[in-house]
Amino acid sequence: MSTTSLIQRAGAVTLLVALLLTLIVTVLRLVALPLAAAALALDALADLAARPLALPSATFQGGGGA
Repeated sequence: MSTTSLIQRAGAVTLLVALLLTLIVTVLRLVALPLAAAALALDALADLAARPLALPSATFQGGGGA
């Protein structure tokens, strides 16, 4: 049984549905790539924003009171 005979037996509607599903999956995967890149960039920015500030240590040098 050849591929051509299998396609003819399956019918045109089944073949069109399979091609449509393949196209939908391909488009969704292509759309997901820039979204994943944006998510990684936002994650890197969040890590940068969450870092503690490097402040100089405050040493009190006041001379006695009264």
